[in-house]
Amino acid sequence: MSYRFYLHSMVAIATTLLVSMGCSNSPEIATGEVTGTITINGVPTEGVSLSFVPEASIRPSLATTDKQGKYKAKFISSQSGVALGPCVVEFSIYRGNSPTNYLPKKFNVNAAQTPDFHLDITEKGMVFDYDIVYDGEVPPL
Repeated sequence: MSYRFYLHSMVAIATTLLVSMGCSNSPEIATGEVTGTITINGVPTEGVSLSFVPEASIRPSLATTDKQGKYKAKFISSQSGVALGPCVVEFSIYRGNSPTNYLPKKFNVNAAQTPDFHLDITEKGMVFDYDIVYDGEVPPL
């Protein structure tokens, strides 16, 4: 099982547990709304996972594209957005129960090495659109 798949799973479980334990009473972390459209070779693609990993020691925000390739980042289930400040966006595509990420490591594990994937989130938020240039064929959902 890949480290990123494990990390995404653990973040989802931890978020669910915190929300169910009543963490909604805790102070919210300041976030900026992040939305956009992700395409692969110019075609909107459903099921692309995005992780917005802050440089600060704060949990990442997550998003998944819909049929039109659009997404809206969520910090936790009750709060949208991405923590303010610098972050790196990582992309993944998983299909079915497979732990295989179909995107090359430059889009996830090595994303910090790509300047286009470094974002600075402000209170105004931002629209982050990106076209992933991919040589393979993405398996259907």
